[in-house]
Amino acid sequence: MRAWWGSLSLRARLAFAFGAMAAGALLFLLAIVARTIGIQNLEQGKIIPATLFAFAVFFVGGWFVAGWCLREIGRLGGRAVTTLSSTATGVTATRVLPAELEGLASLLRRETARHDSVLAELKRFTADAAHELRTPLTAMRTTGEVALRAAGDDPHSIANPVQLRSALETMLEDALRMNNLLERLLRLARLENDNLVLRHRSLQLAEHLATLCDNLHVLAEEKQQRIELHCPPAITFTTDPEILDHALTNILHNAIRYSPPQSTVRVDARLSPATIPTLLIDIADQGPGIAPEHQPRIFERFYRIDASRSRNGEDSADTSGAGSGLGLCIARTAIERLHGTITLNSTPGQGTCFTLRLPLVPHQPT
Repeated sequence: MRAWWGSLSLRARLAFAFGAMAAGALLFLLAIVARTIGIQNLEQGKIIPATLFAFAVFFVGGWFVAGWCLREIGRLGGRAVTTLSSTATGVTATRVLPAELEGLASLLRRETARHDSVLAELKRFTADAAHELRTPLTAMRTTGEVALRAAGDDPHSIANPVQLRSALETMLEDALRMNNLLERLLRLARLENDNLVLRHRSLQLAEHLATLCDNLHVLAEEKQQRIELHCPPAITFTTDPEILDHALTNILHNAIRYSPPQSTVRVDARLSPATIPTLLIDIADQGPGIAPEHQPRIFERFYRIDASRSRNGEDSADTSGAGSGLGLCIARTAIERLHGTITLNSTPGQGTCFTLRLPLVPHQPT
């Protein structure tokens, strides 16, 4: 029955519903009349034909009324689309929509604006990604062309081994940079996927942070830096450790990278005294800080305060991915997937502190 009803056109369904309601109303009125005037037995042979006749009449009438209503809705909808198109292209619309369509038009405007925003973001992301990939590809091509010119036109000649080794090392660094960029783009896409399944488990925070800091100890030692961890041993909370590590690792890499030699990176974890149990993790460095005009955009994809910092030889050899302009974006996305927040407090010349706020109890989807 449901399949048959769904196969009918909207006009036929409206006409059928109109006729059925009219026939039902007729039967109801006949019952009231019979009870009011005291008629106990109505002739069944007259009620059924009268009901069918009423249904047929109102079905035909409903067919024409439904057709007129649908045509009117189509006409008004066309006006709404025209008005929205004019607004979207920057042309001021002169026609006023009927009051009946203002709600629909408002909804369409919001959806159109949202889709335009998503499309603009996608275009910007594609352009930025293409630019980021073009840089190492161009460098690899240039290095290869220089090495070929050094070898000369004779296919049997042997190029200078030192020059050849230098060219191969440079090309390998560029290949590693591209590979790292692609890995981080894939990681970001995975975090932004609405179908991402979080794997929660109970975590002993002090032990987990100690392991993470130990893994980065070698990187800090290269710059004669220290990582100080302060975390009460009793803190235990439930989260997805892999997603959490995406945020912590990227922020710690960032702190180590831009802090001067012989400085200290502090990691402080504590429980918030607020009504809702919240975990706070501060990661503070002694770096140059971030100017106020850069702070609102620091979590955007591919945003760099100083692009040259990711183009020198030291950066290109770093396979951690720092300097790609994606680290802080990945960190924020990871924290948001855990239903937390990340904030920035930075003063130029005095260092930067990132504060992560995470719920102690996993968010339950409604």
